[in-house]
Amino acid sequence: MRPSISIGDIQDEIKQLRRINSKLKDDSAFVLWFLQAFLVDSEDIGLRAITGEARDKNIDAIHIDDKARQVHVIQGKFRQSLGHHNENRNEVIGFADLGNLPWEHKEVLSAFYAKLDPLVRKRFEELVVCVKEKQYEFRLYYVTTGKCSKTIINEARGRVRKAKGFVDISVIDAPQVAIIFRDYLEGVAPAVPTLSLRITSNSRVKADGVIHRVDPDKQIESWVFSMSAKDVGEMYTRAGIRLFARNVRGYLGSSGSNPINEAMAETISKEPQNFWYYNNGVTIVCDDAERIIQGTDDILRVVRPQVINGQQTTRTLEENPSTRANLIVKVIKVSRVTGGEDEYDDFVSAIVRATNWQNAIKPSDLVSNDYIQVYLEREFRKRGYLYLRKRMSHQEIKTLHGGSKWDFKVKKDEMAQAIAACEFDPSLLRKGKEGLFDERYYRDIFGQRSIPFYLSRYWTMKRVQKAAHGYPERAYAKWLVLHFAWGMISKYVESDRAERKFRYSCEYQDEKVLSPLHFALDGVFRSSLDFYKKERGRGEEAKDVSTFFQLSKLDTKFFNYWNSNVNLRKKRVEASILKFKKALDDYLIPEK
Repeated sequence: MRPSISIGDIQDEIKQLRRINSKLKDDSAFVLWFLQAFLVDSEDIGLRAITGEARDKNIDAIHIDDKARQVHVIQGKFRQSLGHHNENRNEVIGFADLGNLPWEHKEVLSAFYAKLDPLVRKRFEELVVCVKEKQYEFRLYYVTTGKCSKTIINEARGRVRKAKGFVDISVIDAPQVAIIFRDYLEGVAPAVPTLSLRITSNSRVKADGVIHRVDPDKQIESWVFSMSAKDVGEMYTRAGIRLFARNVRGYLGSSGSNPINEAMAETISKEPQNFWYYNNGVTIVCDDAERIIQGTDDILRVVRPQVINGQQTTRTLEENPSTRANLIVKVIKVSRVTGGEDEYDDFVSAIVRATNWQNAIKPSDLVSNDYIQVYLEREFRKRGYLYLRKRMSHQEIKTLHGGSKWDFKVKKDEMAQAIAACEFDPSLLRKGKEGLFDERYYRDIFGQRSIPFYLSRYWTMKRVQKAAHGYPERAYAKWLVLHFAWGMISKYVESDRAERKFRYSCEYQDEKVLSPLHFALDGVFRSSLDFYKKERGRGEEAKDVSTFFQLSKLDTKFFNYWNSNVNLRKKRVEASILKFKKALDDYLIPEK
């Protein structure tokens, strides 16, 4: 059960933003957080959107998104409690009235601009041009940690509907702020505020309406309809990678590097009329949805959408746009009541498991959005590591995380191997990487929130792998050796400070520390193979090296062998471990 979001959690984030941007006050830092969590891809873009503290007429930020053809205006109210302060009607309605300004007469605009901060005026004038002349969508956000009555919210919506163009207002109060904040912590940020999905109506093949299903008990609504392949691809063009934050995988490669994606591209090129029959379609979950008529188009407007099945399809269609091909789109609106996030996550995960099968889904994929995986990604990033919790192509890693930015990349399955080998019977590793993500083992393997717990075991595994390199037989013994070696050195490397020393010595490849450890590991490997020769059996009953090291409870038998008189390497290995301990104690943590 996940803890609920408190005002203290949000205050901590605001303090962190203010430490980095000391000129910001609490309200502006709160707006910056909202921009990062909900609208923009980087802190720099968010900072440029902030308008200032004085003479801004309650316009705290203006963000113009040319790619999405949208303008966003934010007013933020950071109350010192979550959901206790009632928002003032006049403030909310006054903010909503900004939605009509772009179409007002020059005299009205001039009066509004009077005494307005020059920077705010310049940005609002740009906004007017975008909304009035370029026909960008105009979106207003009143964001508060207080609460706002439905009566005021409905009145605000009524005000913006009087505008001569597309204007929408979102009043985001405490419950929604808590949901957005949790998404932010879990990597679903920035969110996709809204998308307009155009229902196919003008193709040669007629689609007879939309299936609309309402489940009042579970508070779930769903729509099933056809969209053109070009419109589906444009969802990615407008929203970008954040559209797939809740997807369990990354992009598996363009049509030239992934056979299934290549087959989709070929269908689009050679027989687009059959794409509707061949493709599984796209599944989207969202927080809200409304069917509207926009001009001559039949539109389903979705709020905070996430593609949870169909990322490969969507991105392949963006690379290969076609107006001749159509596909099925399923939209599921799921109620997200604060406190029910576990139920929401379980339901979304169940949909993912049921719908993702065109590109095979693995057990490790299903946990990629698990809260502990997101936590590890965030905490590793603070230490300069890229933790890859999702399966994706190498090109996608470069695009999403930067090419040479990261010195250390840690894959989720590597981490699972390191922990399982150190903590459990090494025979568990014979189940393969994916077996470690089976629900019987996953929570035991990833049951800690201590980063030293993970990195001390990870770097021990890397040193064992280095000692095995170049010796084919050692590859079979490495999990047994890792398990045994961890038992010898864990008390020296597992505490916070010791882990930092061990980690830095590995990162900087300091031989004063690592050389005695390498000598010790070499001795353990040699002993493990001596142990194999002694225990493998004789004649036709003899086990080959690959089979032998898959046996269960081998760690206990090796421990007994290690302490027997037959083992002639014990003293030298233990002497090397003591040298390693002393070198680690004397190691000075470098300034980073």
